[in-house]
Amino acid sequence: MRAGATGAAGALTQPEDGIAASRPSPSRFPEIDCIRPMLAPGVIAAAEDRAVRTGFGADRALIGAGAVSEDDFLRVLGTATGVPFEPLNGASRNQCPLSDERLIDAAAAGLLPLTDDDGLCLVVAPRGTAARRLLRLIADDPAQARRFCFTSAARLNGFVLRHAARAVIARATDRLAEMWPMLSAAPVARRDAVWPGVGLLLLILVALLAAPTPTVLVCELMLAAVFLAWLGLRLFCATLDHGEAPPIADGRDDALPVYTVIVALYREAASVGGLLSALERLDYPREKLDLIVAVEADDHETRAALAARKNRIPVTVIPVPHGGPRTKPKALNVALPFAQGTFTAVYDAEDRPEPDQLRRALQAFATGGDDLACVQARLCIDNTDDGCLARGLR
Repeated sequence: MRAGATGAAGALTQPEDGIAASRPSPSRFPEIDCIRPMLAPGVIAAAEDRAVRTGFGADRALIGAGAVSEDDFLRVLGTATGVPFEPLNGASRNQCPLSDERLIDAAAAGLLPLTDDDGLCLVVAPRGTAARRLLRLIADDPAQARRFCFTSAARLNGFVLRHAARAVIARATDRLAEMWPMLSAAPVARRDAVWPGVGLLLLILVALLAAPTPTVLVCELMLAAVFLAWLGLRLFCATLDHGEAPPIADGRDDALPVYTVIVALYREAASVGGLLSALERLDYPREKLDLIVAVEADDHETRAALAARKNRIPVTVIPVPHGGPRTKPKALNVALPFAQGTFTAVYDAEDRPEPDQLRRALQAFATGGDDLACVQARLCIDNTDDGCLARGLR
């Protein structure tokens, strides 16, 4: 389900006077010609301005700003072009010729083949400039309209989760261990891996029986050494001078990639408002911000809080299907196949990122070389509400 952006159409700001005067003709944005009569001219002008600035379709600007829901827009577009809207509610698994693994990949591609009495139809969940390109294809050959159907990303995701839930869970829990076992924390199935632990435990028991006092003393010294080493590392890091963060290089919004932000929530209904408010303040084009919230399917309170909130940016909610283990890594892995971005950021319920954090991460990747795969932001822990001790230490 998608917690749709249902805010007022005024969320699309008016373009600057110079931009409005030089705004391209409506034919440059055929994807919104069907809905022009239904929206205020200022809203249409602002959507076209956003399309120029971001390099995305004007339809994505309208949907991202809450001027129209994705379902409503695609229904209007389908009526105008002769491409039917497919809600996918009644579509059966047998209508899709893809395997479960390929069906999961269909969510990321936004393309789903379905068969019916008329043959094979390609169900499209438009993103980027896909609607514009599809309209130009149909304009060149009107017969192509019979080969396509429109649907929303939320409905396509729902179809995948209904019919390939087991494959989604299997991929989320087992794929890393199968492809890169050295990178996985999954338990090793080999019996010989147990013997070193058993031998160490027996050695400790023998030492305790033979010389209990020296053995306890040695254990205490080892634990103290580990603690002091950890404390020394923290003190050393606290003395480092990180310097001022470099300024962000100027860059046009149309050159920015799609950025996926994934948050895994479980029993975090009280955190929904503050978290989403912080994410809405991110300085990144909303058309290129793919926000996914993964929440356990039986966590009804958190899902209700997400559904009740009126968001200023579109939010995709992925219900995590039942199946163990119930962990954050599994929830993130369930959400990952539905990501549309070139880059991915992960936040927790209590995180409040700085507005420029995504742009700084992109700058770090651009200057960090080909070996850089992950960027960790600095953390400022604020738990002053936990008690007088936490307030005093801050």
